Amino acid sequence: MKLVITEKPSVAMDIARSLGKVERKEGYVVAGDYVVTWAYGHLLEIDDSIAPSKWDLKDLPIFPKEFKYKVIDGKKSHFSLVKKLLEKSEVVVNCGDAGREGELIVREILETAGYKGKVLRLWTSEALTPDVVRREFSSLKPSSQYDDLYFSALARQHSDWIVGINLTRLVTLKANNREVWSVGRVQTPTLAMIVERDKEIEEFKPQEYYVVIAKFRKKGGGEEYLGYLIRGRESEKEEKEDKEKRDDDEKVATRLTKDEAEAVVSKLSTIKEGKVKEVMKETRRERPPLLHSLTSLQREANSLYGLSAKKTLDIAQRLYEEYKVISYPRTDARYMGDSNKGLVVSILKKLGKDDLVPRVYKVGKRVFDSSKLTDHHAIIPLDKFDGGNDLEKKVYFLVYRKFVGAFMEDYVYEAMRVITSLDGETFVSHGKRNVSLGWMSLYESKDNPLPDLKEGETVDKVSVDASKRTTKPPSHFTDSSILKEMERLSLGTPATRASIIETLLSRKYLMRRGKLLVSTDKGRELIQKLKDSRVVSPEMTGEWEKLLEGIYLEHKGRHGYEEFVNKIREFVAQEIKGLMPKLEDIGKGEEHEDEREEVEKENIMKCKCGGEVKEFFKGWRCTSCKSVVWKTILGKRITKRQASLLFQGKEVNMKGFTSKNGRKFSATIFLEEGRVKFKFDNKISKDGEKPT
Repeated sequence: MKLVITEKPSVAMDIARSLGKVERKEGYVVAGDYVVTWAYGHLLEIDDSIAPSKWDLKDLPIFPKEFKYKVIDGKKSHFSLVKKLLEKSEVVVNCGDAGREGELIVREILETAGYKGKVLRLWTSEALTPDVVRREFSSLKPSSQYDDLYFSALARQHSDWIVGINLTRLVTLKANNREVWSVGRVQTPTLAMIVERDKEIEEFKPQEYYVVIAKFRKKGGGEEYLGYLIRGRESEKEEKEDKEKRDDDEKVATRLTKDEAEAVVSKLSTIKEGKVKEVMKETRRERPPLLHSLTSLQREANSLYGLSAKKTLDIAQRLYEEYKVISYPRTDARYMGDSNKGLVVSILKKLGKDDLVPRVYKVGKRVFDSSKLTDHHAIIPLDKFDGGNDLEKKVYFLVYRKFVGAFMEDYVYEAMRVITSLDGETFVSHGKRNVSLGWMSLYESKDNPLPDLKEGETVDKVSVDASKRTTKPPSHFTDSSILKEMERLSLGTPATRASIIETLLSRKYLMRRGKLLVSTDKGRELIQKLKDSRVVSPEMTGEWEKLLEGIYLEHKGRHGYEEFVNKIREFVAQEIKGLMPKLEDIGKGEEHEDEREEVEKENIMKCKCGGEVKEFFKGWRCTSCKSVVWKTILGKRITKRQASLLFQGKEVNMKGFTSKNGRKFSATIFLEEGRVKFKFDNKISKDGEKPT
């Protein structure tokens, strides 16, 4: 039997429909010569029983001799089914998403199930249309070609576990306030950057300053223009400044005290004319921007539409999987491969941009550069998109705009700079006149040309004023700006950065204030506790990410995995030794519960039995009758309010559950005999499957 394993049910159905007539079974489908089944993301997780169940400082550091896995709660029956299918299989086709995490998800299943047969790999950045699937199935690659990617993913997973379990237990036990203090290899330095920025803002002391602005007019009642006072060598220096500052009057203007500014205004009050000392006109060309990576797409969507990084990723994933109108989105590349020119030509024709086809062979390495790729090329549109909701259309357009713009002509404009002298004082004016919009026609570009002035020309002074300004503090981080920093420092990957932000929010280390990401008291206290630890260093964590990439880029395989994990063990041992005496120890020896998630956070509700309900990492439990409500049930997130109603004995109507065969369904849930049960048309189902 030939077994295909995908990362999720929707992908399984796309592949199955491409391979033949689909015959649905329980937990899998048959299509032609293939049996196609799926995972629901990770089916397995590291079994925490490899660590001591009781939290005790004496057990640190915890370095398991080997990592064991267990099936995630709620996925046991499906894993059993996949394992039975593997026992009958001669060949397995790994169709996990084409990336580090997708490789790990399927290999975890094969390793845990003990499969020893032949494994092939489907790998493509293109949307899984029937033509693409059939083409790729005709040239499947040996799984061994992706061993380096697997060991990179494994090194990341195991090192994250080692750092997390050791430093989380250390900080939690030393704090001893019956609250879990989660620490992570990537999440903690990300939090540290936000905490540091928030402190800078709070400690910032604004200062007043003044700029002097003159208004001039061409003789004979002509056009008016503004000039900003500059003194000293600033008129020469500005030529050496970056482009943004060079063209910004506010940024090059001399900052004066109130008395200085008023003295200038008083001095010039009786002066009626100025003279144009210098006129500079320079034609500038701007090449089209690079194509989108996931991070650049998330940043633009956040800046323009206020979308969180996770929301943008979710939309991009739908555009790729469901609508099939963009390529694989979880990529860090902003280039195409040298061999992708034919693909680009066909896409431009689909988009009705035949006129741009000749440009494909002229753009060179600005678009096509295989040396800049690791696995996937940049995100590009694959076809027109006329459906979807408003946000889906907006995210698609961002991808479309970058792609089409990449093959358009340069944006050309004339930059103007005028120096006007007024009784020995120098005023600078900048302007811009669009010459040829090119790719900028896809964006907004307003020009603000200056009057047609000539050197030596006399102009009328209309007014001179002193304008008060105040220095501004640094800006709070947004999804866009923190993603930029994470990318710059190589913190996380394009596929994980959004989840890191969401993790910090869910653990109450951060909160959203509109578009802003702001640290909470808890987040600040954690960073304060770890101020002497290297785990808060973004630079060091970025170096780790580069080492992880090196495992597959440099084909280090198992040796690279062992080398990296050993470095992490050394780091953790040093951190525990250094932090142990420095962390505040409030009380000694109080035992924690047997499982990490059992550490109580707060008393939030009452049970119908009269007992108190306590929240832990994965749900809520009554301390009296031991009834449990999990925070996630069949893929649906349960809120505190819904959990409270269940413990009170009430029924809750809910949508969005996912059955074992991947179908969405609605149900009424209630708490009985210590567990949540489902009701469908007055019929009760114990396992959450809708009765047939």
